Amino acid sequence: MRFSRHASVLALALAACGGTAPEAPANASRQAAATAPAAVEAEAYADCQSRANGDASALTACADAAIEAAGTGIDSPDAAAAFRAALQQLGDAAAEGGGAAARVTFARAAVHVAQERAALLSGAASAAAPSAVPAAASEAWATSRTLSCRAHPVSHCAARYDALLAQLMPPPAKDPAMARAAPAEGLPLPTCDALKAGGKIGGALADAFYARYPKALAGEASVEQVALDPAALDNVVRYLVCVAGATDYDPAVAENGLALFASKRHGAAARHALSTLARSTDPAAGAARRFDAQITGYLHGPG
Repeated sequence: MRFSRHASVLALALAACGGTAPEAPANASRQAAATAPAAVEAEAYADCQSRANGDASALTACADAAIEAAGTGIDSPDAAAAFRAALQQLGDAAAEGGGAAARVTFARAAVHVAQERAALLSGAASAAAPSAVPAAASEAWATSRTLSCRAHPVSHCAARYDALLAQLMPPPAKDPAMARAAPAEGLPLPTCDALKAGGKIGGALADAFYARYPKALAGEASVEQVALDPAALDNVVRYLVCVAGATDYDPAVAENGLALFASKRHGAAARHALSTLARSTDPAAGAARRFDAQITGYLHGPG
């Protein structure tokens, strides 16, 4: 599957949403239907991403399934088709010239938007109108909004629907320094199994980590010059989680990894990869949760 003007991966992914989707039930039933399977869907998506192990095609396939699941029982055929068309248009624009990484990034964002859209239309989401100014809507998005809100007249539907759009818009153009990224040296980093086989523990492992972790990833400026595809990013995040857990969350691990999670170029994707691992059933999930909390503390500071 590819994001392109000829065949958007999300268009293919959402094909099953149209045609035979049932009519939406009454609001109370819709709300229960949307809320009950939400945790199951989130777990299934997290498990699928873990199995993908950083492979771009597999990650987009995981997103395909999650987006389809989010619309089940919510959309009429017309609304499903309109949402599909809007995602196709946005996905093509976001992925143009961006390659596999852009496709994966957009697909992840689209999953989140599809889930939030389902919560909105089912009445399960908060009824407060958004305070932020939404991104400019295309004709395809406007059509999707009109059909969806007509079928599900929830409070402030149009404004809240448009507020989701900002999550799918391409990020601002990177400055010239960030645009000249080079492949990271010293990757891939060892897997957790390889580290365990090495036999180092405690301070010895922390020292080995300091010597092994790429210095380009540890600097606030230098990390912006590094190109990381989804597989490389997943490798780095898993390495940090493994070493953190094996060294009882030595601050040196978080302090060296912080630049990646705070990065303008990689931060959002790195934090997403870490939180996804933390929510999964992967053996590393417990360490990922502890490390995620540690990184969040560094990013947000006291209070």
